[in-house]
Formats: sequence, C-alpha cells, structure tokens
Amino acid sequence: MNLRTFVKVGSITNLSDARFCAGFGVDLLGFDLNPNSDNYISIEQANEIMGWVAGPAFVAEFGKMPLEEITKLQEENKFPFVQVSQIDTADKLKKKGCQVILAIHVASESDLKELAQSVGNEYAHIIVSCEAPQLIPAIEEKLATGSETSLIKAYDVELSQLDHIIQVQPFAGIELKGSQEEKPGFKEYDELADILEALEVED
Repeated sequence: MNLRTFVKVGSITNLSDARFCAGFGVDLLGFDLNPNSDNYISIEQANEIMGWVAGPAFVAEFGKMPLEEITKLQEENKFPFVQVSQIDTADKLKKKGCQVILAIHVASESDLKELAQSVGNEYAHIIVSCEAPQLIPAIEEKLATGSETSLIKAYDVELSQLDHIIQVQPFAGIELKGSQEEKPGFKEYDELADILEALEVED
C-alpha cells in the first residue's frame, strides 16, 4: 500500500501495531527505549518485533536520555534512525554519523526559541508536537520561514485536518502513536486506522 504523505508511527509496544502499520506502508516505526517513559519497550522486545516486520525503517526513541547511554545502545544495535529531544545531544549524535530525528515539544516560550534554533540545523527530520493551543500560531509563524530539515507534524493530526496538512507547507508528513495491547493479538485501532485509511492511495 501507499500513503499520500510521509508517516511515522512512534511508541510502538507490540507486534500487532507494528504489522498493522507496516501493512499500510508507513515510513518509520519508532520504539521508545527511555526507561522513564510510559511507553518504554526494552531493546530485546524491540528487536523481536523488528524481526517480524518488513518495510518501514526503524527509529530508536531515546527522549532525553544521557548521550553516553544512547551511544552505547546505538553502537550495539545500529538503528537506522535515532530520535532525541535535545539539540546538543542531536548535534553530537550527528557528528558520530547517526541519522538523527529531533523531537521538539513546544509548551513554553523557551521551547519556541529552541524550535527556531533547530530549524536552522540539518537533521533527518524534526518532529514538532504541542499541547498548548495558544502557542500553535507562534509555532506556525516560526516554521513559515522555512527549515533545513523536513518537518513532521505531531499536533492537531485529525481526520478533518489531513488534507490541509498534506497540501499546506511547511510539514512534510505526520507522526502518529501506537497504543498498548490488551493481550497479544487483541487490539482496537480506531483513530490510528481511520487516519491511515484516509491517507491510503487508491489504485
């Protein structure tokens, strides 16, 4: 299958989600390897899931983990992409030859400044998320000036907004999230399925 825009699905915790998303032809699947995260998955679990899935490239989502820990895990596992939440860590990993995705969560004016700084750098992608609606106009004003990196939208990604997201710059794609499985093989996909189906290219 093909989708009308670039899609990353992060926080994958189970094989059901991974296979479902791969079947739709998503571009990237991410695994949250930060032990402090609610969506944490061990390296062993991630490797097991990756062994059963073909198609998407895989992302190790490290968040704000220390550089030394990230470097060790990456050297041992060689993920195609590493995702972090701090510019200095992203830049150091880039110098080590990693394909880096920078995730910027905007919740304050200082985060806006960090976003403005990040779009002047070259990364594999920059993922922009926001849970503060009052800051969204300022985000989009800053992004309107252009970016050295493809921008992935991780806020206000809803069915009613898909055509606008696809057609209007500056975003090159979207990020969706996986969810926990009640028990192996039993899942309700709901919104994730609705969005992927809406993005599917008709033959």
